[in-house]
Parts: sequence; structure tokens; C-alpha cells
Amino acid sequence: MKPVQKVLMSVLWALMVLIMVGVIGAGLWRKGQRDLPVLADVPAFELTDQNSQAVTPKLLAGKPWVADFVFTHCGGPCPMMTTKMADLQKKMTGVQFVSFSVDPERDTPDVLKAYAATFGADESRWKFLTGSKDAIFATARGMLIPAAPAAASQPILHSEKYLLVDADGKIRKAYDSSSPDALAALREDAASLVEESGK
Repeated sequence: MKPVQKVLMSVLWALMVLIMVGVIGAGLWRKGQRDLPVLADVPAFELTDQNSQAVTPKLLAGKPWVADFVFTHCGGPCPMMTTKMADLQKKMTGVQFVSFSVDPERDTPDVLKAYAATFGADESRWKFLTGSKDAIFATARGMLIPAAPAAASQPILHSEKYLLVDADGKIRKAYDSSSPDALAALREDAASLVEESGK
């Protein structure tokens, strides 16, 4: 075999190896995309957003969304959770955001609208929801989120998790809002769901 032919053969073999590695890597990447189990379906609800508009799961369908449960008068983790949600809003595309108030009696649409403005919420992508106490806490239970209204001996209780919901209204994963690693994973997983949804 001539030297030129040897060089060509070596180049061809190298190209084949690179192609095989790329195909295998792409397959593993796609497998990773699908490695988000379905935890539950989002329950049926009809709540009211900061603009006094009715919101249902059907209205949110078509794009993935990130949800949390907070309240505007919270003296604990809520301001930090909402600040981090605002940061996610800036860094993520093709994703909606939904914050459910666990203090619906005080968190009227007007109060939620002012709260949204404080955190620079893009209202075209981020909804703050209120409704009856029964509806809010039934929604939390249906979304696998521990939450309880205030009682004589305890304040309002709620989880500090973010939930990732896919475009079909299926809950895929919960993330610790206080963990930078979890937030990075949330961004990656949401990007995968955006790609899967074709949006």
C-alpha cells in the first residue's frame, strides 16, 4: 500500500471512529433526556392569576413549567425562593413559571400583582395563583407538595421545592430550591423537556 493510501485509510478510520462516538454519545444524551420519570398528573384546578384571569392546567399545556408554593407575607424562605425563581426566569427559555399562594385569603390578585412586580416577573410567562383555601391545598396535595394552612399553634407550612411539569401536565421531578446543584439540574432537565415538546 502506497504512503498516500495509508494516510487516507488512517484518516477514514479516524473519521469512522469519530462518527461512532458521536452516534453513541447522542444516543446516551437522548436517553438522559428521557430519564425523568412521571411522578403524577397535575390535578384539575381552576385558580385566579394576578390579573384576575382564570388559570387551569389546560391553559398551561404546550410548554413545560416550573411551580412553587409560596406566599407574599412569608418571613421565611419565600422571598429567597421567589428571587431564585426570578433568576431562573432570566436564564431559561421556552418555560413557564407558576407560583401558587398558600395564603389565598390575604394574597388577592392585586397583592400578587404587586408582589410579581417587586421581583421583576415577566407576566407573559409567570403566573401567581390564588383561589379558595380548599382549592389551593387540594392542588398542593395533588402535586405531591406538603402544605398546611395556619393553625392556632403553627404558621403556614409549605415545601421549599420547585416542581418541573412537562408540556402535557405531568409532574416529572422535584428540586431543592436551596441547592445550587439542584437548580442547575432543573435548568438542564427543563431544557430537555423544551426540546422534547418541540417548542
